[in-house]
Amino acid sequence: MRAFTVNQPYAYAIVAGLKGYETRTRKTNIRGRVAVHAGKQKIELADMSVALVPREGQSLHYGAVVGAVEIVDCVPVEDVGDGLTEQEKALGDYSPGRWAWVLKNPVMFDTPIPVKGKQGWWEWDEGLPEWKRFLKSRFERTEKL
Repeated sequence: MRAFTVNQPYAYAIVAGLKGYETRTRKTNIRGRVAVHAGKQKIELADMSVALVPREGQSLHYGAVVGAVEIVDCVPVEDVGDGLTEQEKALGDYSPGRWAWVLKNPVMFDTPIPVKGKQGWWEWDEGLPEWKRFLKSRFERTEKL
C-alpha cells in the first residue's frame, strides 16, 4: 500500500475526517486508498491558528501509520480556495501554485502501527517486522482474554 508521511496534528486531522485536502508543492497522479503515517516531528499546537484537539479517548501518535484515506483527485489550490472553512484554511497551505489532494473516506486505526516513515511516497509493506510484531502481540492478547 502506498503511504505518505505528514506531521501531527495534520495526520490526525486527515484520518479523523477534519481535513478534506492535503496541500503540497507537487501534484500527484496517485488515486485510491493510501496509508497516512504520522511523522515523529512535533509541532506546537499553541502555534496553530485553529484549535485541534483529539476527541475523547484519542491521542496524537508519532512515528506510526495512524489510518488510511482515499485520494480521489488532485487540483490546483486555486480551484478549492473559495469553498474552504476557516478550519480547513488553517490546516493547509493554500498559497497560489500549490496542489490540493482531494481526500475522502478516512479511516482511523484503533491502534496505530509503529513504523519508520519516509519523505515523499513510499510503500508500506504490511510484511515489515513492525507489522508482524504488531499482529503477533494483538493475537497473543486476544488469546489470553
